[in-house]
Amino acid sequence: MRPVPDDLSEPQACPPAPRRVAGSGEAMAATSYIDRGKELQNLGRHEEALESYDQAIALDPGSAAAFNDRGTVLQYLQRYGEALASHDRAAELRPDDASAYYNQGTALLNLGRHEEALARYDRAISLDPLYADAHMNRGLALQRLQRYEESLSNYDTAISLNPGWADAYNDRGAALQKLQRHEEALASYDKAAMLKPGCADACFNQGNALLALQRCAEALTHYDRAISLEPHHVDAHFNRGNALLNLHLISEALASYERAAALRPHYADAFYNQGVALMSLERYAEALSRFDRAISLKPDHSSAYTNRGNALRNLQRYEEARASYDRSITLQPGNARACFCKAQLELGLGNFQSGWPLYESRWELEEVHPHRRNFPQASWLGSEPIEGKTILLHSEQGLGDTIQFSRYVPLLAERGAEVVFEAPRSIARLLAGLTGSATIIASGERLPAFDFHCPLLSAPGLMGTTVETIPARVPYLAAEAKFIAHWRERLPDGGIRIGITWQGNPLGAIDRGRSAPLASFAPLARLPGVRLVSLQKHHGLDQLDRLPAGMAVETLGPNFDSGPDAFVDAAAVIMSLDLVISTDTAIVHLAGALDRPVWVALKAVPHWAWMMDRDDSPWYPSARLFRQASDGDWRDVFERMAARLTSLRQR
Repeated sequence: MRPVPDDLSEPQACPPAPRRVAGSGEAMAATSYIDRGKELQNLGRHEEALESYDQAIALDPGSAAAFNDRGTVLQYLQRYGEALASHDRAAELRPDDASAYYNQGTALLNLGRHEEALARYDRAISLDPLYADAHMNRGLALQRLQRYEESLSNYDTAISLNPGWADAYNDRGAALQKLQRHEEALASYDKAAMLKPGCADACFNQGNALLALQRCAEALTHYDRAISLEPHHVDAHFNRGNALLNLHLISEALASYERAAALRPHYADAFYNQGVALMSLERYAEALSRFDRAISLKPDHSSAYTNRGNALRNLQRYEEARASYDRSITLQPGNARACFCKAQLELGLGNFQSGWPLYESRWELEEVHPHRRNFPQASWLGSEPIEGKTILLHSEQGLGDTIQFSRYVPLLAERGAEVVFEAPRSIARLLAGLTGSATIIASGERLPAFDFHCPLLSAPGLMGTTVETIPARVPYLAAEAKFIAHWRERLPDGGIRIGITWQGNPLGAIDRGRSAPLASFAPLARLPGVRLVSLQKHHGLDQLDRLPAGMAVETLGPNFDSGPDAFVDAAAVIMSLDLVISTDTAIVHLAGALDRPVWVALKAVPHWAWMMDRDDSPWYPSARLFRQASDGDWRDVFERMAARLTSLRQR
């Protein structure tokens, strides 16, 4: 699970800027105490300054300046309630003094009473329209009220009154970022950094804007700059970890999160993101401990419970995982991530009745929701009669998923529906071989008229699929005869010919732990009479150049599946092979759909479709599953395959 970048640094209220209101008569006797208080305050000796202001007030109870300045020192001491009372008295004594209202606003802002603060800043500005600090803090009050668009006009006014004010540019950038106007925010932060080159927060916020723009490498340089200026900048260390995580530099990200937690031991999200990084490194027991730590610090951390469930699932502690997902959902009802993760657990355990409804939560995930199809026609919900109707079934996930669940196309046709199946363009030709009556439309082509629509992976649940009723009538795909004839002549003669694939897309999070090094197949390659034939495309081909001693893999040349239609060659080759052996890639779904013998090398806790603790697949009768006994142990998997193949040959 990817981490959410930390919030923008919360802009702080400008320090109160008291204005001296000179007295006369008896009040002049207090002037020396007021001046002394200011000097002490400038030296950071705030308690002594407070005593001096109290002495001034004792001499002249009507001194608005003494009350105002007393309030400012109380704010520095974070005694905001007392400060407000002091500024209130100053405003009573001098109702025409804009600074008293400004300082009231600042105290109220620090007390979290933002609406009241806004009213005080309005009063200050009405008395002094050129009061830059009041415009600045009015913008901050609006920002905290989430009225970001309004706050911009105040920041712009403050900047027009004081063009060199770095903090105003910084806070303006924060408002723009809340409005998702990240390019403009970056420009504002850049100006702040130029005006105040040694400001760590300006560099930090530049990094935040760049991170939001997915310019992670650039963000990293700004976080590094912020840390060089302020080595204990906790949030810079934290967001540096986020940038590194997005750059897939997982170990480095973990180190940054650990530094953030060391600097702020009660930083729940630092421990949470450590867990996220450890999950990516497949260090599940350690990840679990970090999620537990995050929860101990923040008991309502719903996301930590979700990922805690993921860690427990990967540790094969399924009942505990379910309880953790349930806790996450209790804390945040409708939590799509927790519901989706629980769905995968239930489906993997064969609890289809509870799993399918939860699986629909995928559409609420932020990475999936933008891809949801919206049609004026009604969604098919499973109960509506479809006989004589046209239903659009549209693919939604990877090529392997599309191949696996395309089996539902003929089932819908058997209910009397006219089925239009919209599939990825690259496999539209392959799917044209689906059994039954259906119209195959490549993605991007004009759709014909239809009455209902349904996402492909919603069909199993809507059709009431259980483990016992999985439609496993195979083959439901077919290779083209002319390609079979072509590739049969090209395949090596003699021996047991085994097609292999070993690598998925390494950039996809779903591939984590699924791919095996090509060298893992060596125990099979060394068996007498076995000939390994590569069906691999794209990723992992470089491994063919560094095979271990005694291992050979034959390739089918650059024209193998080189055209725009994926798998048409692979399907034909598979029809002439004795066996396919692969990690969890689309090739195993293709072989299973063609009803060809296929052995699947699976990580300890695989994709839910392979279920748990079984060596067969209810989806593919021709498949045999070989699971890791422990995370990352491919050697044992392939040695068992070699032993199994030897045993079969001896019969």
